[in-house]
Amino acid sequence: MPESSWGDLTRSRWGRAAGAGAEILWWWAAAVAIWALTLSSVPPQELIASAICGLPCAVAARAGRKAVGSRWRPRPRWATWLLPFLVAVPADAGRLLAVTIRRLVTREEPGGMQEYPMPAGEPPDVAAARHALAILTVSATPGTFVADSDPEEDKIVVHTLASGRPQLEQVVRK
Repeated sequence: MPESSWGDLTRSRWGRAAGAGAEILWWWAAAVAIWALTLSSVPPQELIASAICGLPCAVAARAGRKAVGSRWRPRPRWATWLLPFLVAVPADAGRLLAVTIRRLVTREEPGGMQEYPMPAGEPPDVAAARHALAILTVSATPGTFVADSDPEEDKIVVHTLASGRPQLEQVVRK
């Protein structure tokens, strides 16, 4: 094998390995962060457990993404969803408490389902990222969850128990 081909082959192997390592590191950090967010306090034992358990989760997440054969291309501007999300979580918790009390008193059935169109015409890898991150963002609040998503029709169906501002199902569409 000529040296230039060997060098190209070695660089491509190292490049793929570095890419795989970076992806696993990202998934691992996400798993550890999600674990830490579920804790009321963060003792060292929990951090050690999350670090240990996060690694096989990260490897499985990469394997799952590879098995599906798709790529995500999130847009940096979607980081603007974070502030409304941080406001929505405690606001939804308060509204959900009020809905629960009202339900106990009036026996009124709370909530409902609503369909929201997602932006159409995005490249497939961008649309896939938007759908996945929109589902995660909307479903992470106490008062709502995404009951159905149809990427081919560019829509999500959201079940809402307690609604109010900020409405993340509207935010993720921008």
